[in-house]
Amino acid sequence: MAVIIVISVAICLFTVFMCRRHVINVFDSLDKILERILSKDYSIPSDVIIDSRISKLAHKANRIIDMCVAEVACSNAEKETVQGFISDMSHQMKTPLAGISMYLELIAEGGLSDEALQDFISRMKNSADKLQWMMDSLVKMSRLEAGAIVLAPIPLGIKQTISESITGVLAEATQKNISITVSDFADFSALHDKKWTIEALVNILENAVKYSSMGGEILVAVESFGQYTKISITDYGIGISKEDYPLIFKRFYRGKNAQTKEGAGLGLYLATVIMEKQGGYIVVDSAIGSTFSLFLQNCKK
Repeated sequence: MAVIIVISVAICLFTVFMCRRHVINVFDSLDKILERILSKDYSIPSDVIIDSRISKLAHKANRIIDMCVAEVACSNAEKETVQGFISDMSHQMKTPLAGISMYLELIAEGGLSDEALQDFISRMKNSADKLQWMMDSLVKMSRLEAGAIVLAPIPLGIKQTISESITGVLAEATQKNISITVSDFADFSALHDKKWTIEALVNILENAVKYSSMGGEILVAVESFGQYTKISITDYGIGISKEDYPLIFKRFYRGKNAQTKEGAGLGLYLATVIMEKQGGYIVVDSAIGSTFSLFLQNCKK
């Protein structure tokens, strides 16, 4: 009987010892994992994996590490984007602001003829209009990107949307004696937010007018496919180099052929965001002049 008691006590002591040792090993393993995370060594070595439970903890620790690394990378990318945005915006605003400042100094000095004074005032107004347009575009762009503006595409006739878009650039086209011709097509519905789709179309049409020669022509054509409706806007102006195709839809980017014309590089970017927000997209081709094709989703039957 005494022997049995001694054996039982020995087993209990051994069990307690082994449990204590296991607990210590577990804590040591967790300590090593946490220490590596704190020291930014994001690899979990195999020597800390003493059993399946620690393996599960290590796996979850790795997942947490991956999430943290991804969030840091995303945060850094956003920071770089914001810094780039501020730098680009500052650069784009310097020219009109410098122009206004220079003309104001010349006017303040006096001695200008009435003709020169009116010319300087006109130039300042153009610069102020450019700044106003840029600020309006920046506000629209930032609100769209932040989701503060939600587009509501609904089935609407496309002909009226195109007609109102052309009306928005008619004055500018008339000044350059540019004709805008719409190929005949039967009206039909496509899913789009009318207000914002007009905004996108006007941006494309304004570029077409800007980069067309005096007395030029702009063609607008509409085709309906199975899933999408394509609105093509073609001008016969200076065109776009193929190297610029992937870049012209980026914010503030201006193609090599466009450097001699005034602009901020926001119109195409804003049009792209608008189309993407309603499930569409834009493509460009510049075999002769430039053709921008905007794709809107068709109504589901």
